[in-house]
Amino acid sequence: MAVRDIIQADTVDQLIRDLARLAPDRTALIFEGETASYGELNQRANRAAHALKGLGVCSGDRVVWLARNLGIFWDALLGAAKIGAVLTPVNWRLAPPEIAQIIKDSGAKILIGERIFLDPLLAEAHFELPKAYDLETGGEKDFALLAGAALDDEPEHSAEIDDIVVQLYTSGTTGLPKGVLLTHRNYRDSGAAGAELGILLPQTDDETALHALPHFHVAGVNFGLMAMARMMPILQMRQFDPAEIVDAAQGTAPLNSFFVPAMIMMILQTAKEKQRSLEKFAAVSYGAAPMPAALLDAAMTAMPNAQWTQFYGATETTGALTTLSHADHAGGMKQRASAGKPLPGCEIRVVNPETGQDALAGEVGEILTRSGFVMQGYWKRPEATAACLKDNWYHTGDAGYTDEKGYLYVVDRIKDMIISGGENIYPAELENILGAHPAIAEVAVVGAPDEKWGEIVKVIAVRRPGEALEEDDIFECLHGKIAAFKMPRIVEFIEALPRNPSGKVLKTKLRTG
Repeated sequence: MAVRDIIQADTVDQLIRDLARLAPDRTALIFEGETASYGELNQRANRAAHALKGLGVCSGDRVVWLARNLGIFWDALLGAAKIGAVLTPVNWRLAPPEIAQIIKDSGAKILIGERIFLDPLLAEAHFELPKAYDLETGGEKDFALLAGAALDDEPEHSAEIDDIVVQLYTSGTTGLPKGVLLTHRNYRDSGAAGAELGILLPQTDDETALHALPHFHVAGVNFGLMAMARMMPILQMRQFDPAEIVDAAQGTAPLNSFFVPAMIMMILQTAKEKQRSLEKFAAVSYGAAPMPAALLDAAMTAMPNAQWTQFYGATETTGALTTLSHADHAGGMKQRASAGKPLPGCEIRVVNPETGQDALAGEVGEILTRSGFVMQGYWKRPEATAACLKDNWYHTGDAGYTDEKGYLYVVDRIKDMIISGGENIYPAELENILGAHPAIAEVAVVGAPDEKWGEIVKVIAVRRPGEALEEDDIFECLHGKIAAFKMPRIVEFIEALPRNPSGKVLKTKLRTG
């Protein structure tokens, strides 16, 4: 089979069956020294499916997954799909009461996780948790042991295209986390769009997908499934560790990876400290947060052989709506600052949030989208679903505009917009300018309450190590580049910006902190 072939299937469970049939001996997964072929991964998924059935899990039941990026995650995800169950990975970085809240909301039939997360949860929960199974003790409640001993024949279940595959909880930056329902159709259609554009195609037969994204994040699921569809071995890392990634880049296999910009920054810093090359990266995709121009320049220099792709989207849209191609990343190109163009089969509109009328090219408005990638809805949240899904258009809550060539520029979150003295100020405009300053490692701009103006602009910056950045330097950097009413009135320096596990800056915390 040609290296560039992409396997397309209508359902996630069919994908692994097809791979086991077409390439049973090809390496599918590498985790901490152990490897599994596609034939073996399909058998492992079957065993996981039978183990889940043996624990009373039926079609439509939720199975909460509370663990780091263990290789067995893929057994569970594919196995759950084979019996119609819905895997619900939960952010293990949350506090036990927050995790308990999500578990209660999910109505999970069972809970599977590592003891390091299960034990504090069991001690903190103020309601009856579902029956819990661990992954490492070797006892009667060790799911890995139960799955290893289960039958490996194909379960008798036929998935429907609109069945739910995963229930992923939003990060909760704008309120309580909501369960996003993503279906087989969502994954089929987004996969077909990526295949049409040739996204993430391996350039060589040995190209390997280095996976360090959290499995509870939409990109963590997507990147793994895309790697499988492209028959790339998944080099699964237990969690993001820049030193481990730099070490992996010293191997013989070309690496294909997906990171958020904050990860890229840490990888570059670590490679510089260790005096190691990053030339083995053959492809780097990124998203979830803007990439400052200075960081992108540094990354493209340090990874000269990499094909670069930016993705813009949301959990509610199965990840991506638009992509910015490698060619559009070239220095000096206007569209380099954009989020790219819509994926095939994806419609995008920019509308005036007050009137609903389509904005002209260059006019800022709310970004709306319609495609087969858009979620089925929020779990048990009909009002929240209706508020963002109107006439089949998903209202992203992002502010942006399109140019005359159809490139989409994401300006900011609509809710992050600062209104000072009746003037609209988009923090991203200032952040892009300040992000290019050589002494600034990270920067965020938020609105601070003010009796006279309603809100004033506040800059929170992180100095690069060894740099003596002061308040006057911030003003000097912005002077002459923005209107006077956009100039900050408050400047604060901190050690690091607070971020959620997706890499997004927690601006709510910065406003109230």
